Amino acid sequence: MTAAATVREAAWEGLPALTLDNGLVSVTLVPQMGGHVASLFDVAGGRELLWRNPRLAPRLAPYGAWFDDWWSGGWDEIFPGGEESTLHGERLPYMGELWCTPWTASSAVAPDGSEAAVTATALGNVAAARFTRRLALRAGQPVLWASYRIENLDVRPLPFTWGVHPAFAVGAEHRIDLPENALMEVGVASAPLMGAVGQRYAWPSLPVSAPEPSPGVRDGVRDMSAVLGREVGVFGGHWATGLSDGWFALTDTRARRGVTVVFDSAVFPDAWLWQVYGGWRGHELLAMEPWTSHPQELGGALAAGRAQMLAPGERLETWVAFVLHEGLERVTGVDRGPDGLVVR
Repeated sequence: MTAAATVREAAWEGLPALTLDNGLVSVTLVPQMGGHVASLFDVAGGRELLWRNPRLAPRLAPYGAWFDDWWSGGWDEIFPGGEESTLHGERLPYMGELWCTPWTASSAVAPDGSEAAVTATALGNVAAARFTRRLALRAGQPVLWASYRIENLDVRPLPFTWGVHPAFAVGAEHRIDLPENALMEVGVASAPLMGAVGQRYAWPSLPVSAPEPSPGVRDGVRDMSAVLGREVGVFGGHWATGLSDGWFALTDTRARRGVTVVFDSAVFPDAWLWQVYGGWRGHELLAMEPWTSHPQELGGALAAGRAQMLAPGERLETWVAFVLHEGLERVTGVDRGPDGLVVR
């Protein structure tokens, strides 16, 4: 019998929360904490998918705080810019305004239990914008649907960059998949094993100058699909640019279970892979993030002609889906059809 989709009030680390559940996926949202998604739980697999900072207790951040020093893990929305930047001559917080702004939220459940949803909204401070995200689970589907609407409330045009920022728990048994031969560019690298800043390559084959034997390196080429262990002590941030097929996937090859993030590539043509294998604050995690443009910094995106722009009163609507998959050791694509999203 298919379990109904439900939503209930909960508490997470002492903060009011809302939890969606359909017997396959469970999702916990903390509106007061910047609309933070604290948990994305694979019920059938019995495992938490999102990374949790083991040394930092979650707490409410003041507006303008330094994101890295308050980051407890999970999933946040980065808007209207990533790196420190300005908008209309005013400073924007690092990683944007929304993560350190309280959101409001409401919930709804279909009478027959076919769908449950939480709609949460935040208002920008420097950016005169209304940001709305609706998270929904449908009965019998291992898919979390995120629907978005951004509205420009200003009398001036609103330029922005925006990234959906989920951080996933990983280990050396995990594999990363992107569309084959996706065009990549190294944005940050702590060591030659993660490439050189500005280096371009076709996924997953990164030429490196790291000595052999080095983890994942063969004949001077590193297979970037292979997640490294925390003991390697490196980190890197790589851009996937100009994606025409909007998806990326993370799979536990031992359990043959994972998550595929599917998104609207017309809105999110780029993706940022923040790969931390022990080299940043001793953590191990993977952030796989759809982005509207690169670089993340608003001024740089404007200079490059890549920033998104909303006219006064204009709105943008789009979606992202988190599809839990099983029985696979790697993902080669996503089929979109009348029956929904099928990971293969």
